[in-house]
Amino acid sequence: MSTFESEFLDSYLKFGLGSMPKSDIDALVMSLLDKHGHGGSGPLARLSNQTVSERLRTPVSKVKKLRYEAALKFGGRVEDQAQAKLLAALAHATLEPDGKKICLIIEDALAKNWLQGQLKIHQQIFDHSFNTEIVRVSADGLFAVLESLFDAQQTATFKAEYEKAQKKADHAARVKMFKGAALKFAEGVAKSMGAGVGTALKGYLGMP
Repeated sequence: MSTFESEFLDSYLKFGLGSMPKSDIDALVMSLLDKHGHGGSGPLARLSNQTVSERLRTPVSKVKKLRYEAALKFGGRVEDQAQAKLLAALAHATLEPDGKKICLIIEDALAKNWLQGQLKIHQQIFDHSFNTEIVRVSADGLFAVLESLFDAQQTATFKAEYEKAQKKADHAARVKMFKGAALKFAEGVAKSMGAGVGTALKGYLGMP
């Protein structure tokens, strides 16, 4: 029996045959598709909501809803999931033209709401007025959150690389250097952390 099947049956039969509501079954299947994929596709977690919508022939709004419910009900600790998705978004983040703000694309509602909560805790301002999936935050604000969550040395190294990138006069070169540092930081965290954040993040980044 495949891992997909065994995990599905373990969850489905947990409270007895036929006891799981259809909405929870759909969320469970979405969770397992994100984790294992289907037909050799690899984990769907790496794909955008739009791409998953096309592959599953399901409206984007429903994919968003199912992924949110899947994370809450079947994704393990919410904090681990949110941290992993934040790091996955950071791995593909970019800099605003002035180099002082970092722009992250976070499709996942759970991760976005969690990040905004963390920024509020650290009294940092964020902006997503133009697109609800784009979060713009000051570099100082984001690093304040990262320093409170992850390894101090890894975060300090990433911050130093960001500061080097910010000094480059050419915007394209600045962005390229920052993106490389952000990806390296996310991959480093994925390798250094065990179950929970590390395992989830490896799936989002496509790491073995």
